[in-house]
Amino acid sequence: MLQRKDINLLSELKNGFTHMWVEPDFIFRSLKCFSFSPLCKGLHTLKLKGYSFHWVMSILISLPFVGVSNVNGLSKYIQAGKDVFYRLKNNPGINWRYILWLFACKFVKLTRDERDSGQVKCLIFDDTVLQKTGKFIEKVSMVWDHVRNSWVLGYKLLVMGYWDGTSMIPLDLSLHREEGKNKSKPYGLRKKDLRRQFNKKRQSGTHSSDRAKETDESKISVMLKMFKRAISHGLKVDYVLVDSWFTCEALINAVAGVKNQCVHLIGMYKIAKTQFTFRAKQQTYAQIRNQLGRPKRCRSLKLYYLQADVQYKGHKLQLFYSKIGKNGKWKTILTTDTSISFIRLIEIYQIRWSIEVFFKESKQLLSLGSCQSNNFDAQIADLTITMIQYILLTFRYRFDVYQSKSGMYEKVKDEIEIQKLNERLWGLFIELMQLLTNIIEHDDEMQGLIKLINDGRILERLAQILKTDQHEQNAA
Repeated sequence: MLQRKDINLLSELKNGFTHMWVEPDFIFRSLKCFSFSPLCKGLHTLKLKGYSFHWVMSILISLPFVGVSNVNGLSKYIQAGKDVFYRLKNNPGINWRYILWLFACKFVKLTRDERDSGQVKCLIFDDTVLQKTGKFIEKVSMVWDHVRNSWVLGYKLLVMGYWDGTSMIPLDLSLHREEGKNKSKPYGLRKKDLRRQFNKKRQSGTHSSDRAKETDESKISVMLKMFKRAISHGLKVDYVLVDSWFTCEALINAVAGVKNQCVHLIGMYKIAKTQFTFRAKQQTYAQIRNQLGRPKRCRSLKLYYLQADVQYKGHKLQLFYSKIGKNGKWKTILTTDTSISFIRLIEIYQIRWSIEVFFKESKQLLSLGSCQSNNFDAQIADLTITMIQYILLTFRYRFDVYQSKSGMYEKVKDEIEIQKLNERLWGLFIELMQLLTNIIEHDDEMQGLIKLINDGRILERLAQILKTDQHEQNAA
């Protein structure tokens, strides 16, 4: 994906799209390779006032590609009213987590290349602030923004991303609010404002109810659930990459508990009081660093580093300390991979930056978190749709840049394969007609037939054309 700071609109991508993007037939063809239609067959009961779920969802996915910021701007393209789209986004019966998972898994399947089987696969967890403007939005609260270094009204968005060796896509998400320590202002709001927030009665055990409950769960516990779901579904993972906020004992235990594949954790660490076993003593990571002597210098990375093998509650770990220059500040990285080198550790951990790029691009290009609906279900729906849009854009970028078109044609679009085949067959037909026209241009039919029989070179060329033609038909 693009990594330019000056991009505020989908200008480059938008040039390749027209108003046809809001025409159902065009959308259906574009989504066919992601098995979107089979999914919608399971949601056929969600017909919205004469419009199918498939059609309405396709229109919502297409919005940013035609420069339309919301459904109100669709009136000049389609006859459906805005309430059709709002009903879908507010519907508590839709499993948005499953829909996003379907797109993500299909992306992984379509872009899988056996030649790249040695590429490292990573799960990445991180959060970002989604700022809102209305105090009456359901479940909204004051949250701490580490970038602005201040409190803002909104949500904390937790995302699980997947790096397949080439690009990162979102797999799962959850929204969270922060209760705060001031009891007179729960969630950072006046009690009067909190009572006036939109409140929707949800049936216990439904997808909508579960997502609403997640807002008050800790991000650590939700992260562990996301991780276990990904592993249980058979997703290939080599490393879990997190920053210092998510590196904890619970995640170490979860990674070490994976049985059907070898998964390791790499994360920044700065919990000062944690005791590790080093040289038969219980010591903090700072105390351990002071005993490691003179640091080594990695010339390729221009970093100084130290390394220590430690144990923590039965787990063998490695602690790496690194800094830029002799006077730089030490950073500590913890990993469960006891055989990894420092250079390889940094190479893999740098992949975590891809989720920061995802947040930046999604907010700039796709308006991630811009939904101002009071209904919490609509907030989840809007975020999911944005992430589906990101997956589709990443897929197109992979198609155009990273992988050869022939390789993608083989695995992805049968329609494109047939189109190419038809073009070849049509070309052969034109060549055959040109050859026959040259033979009989100045002769009648009988004389042309005699010339055809007597000229061995023409017969040989005709046989080659027909042989190729037959081969292409067999391939089709």
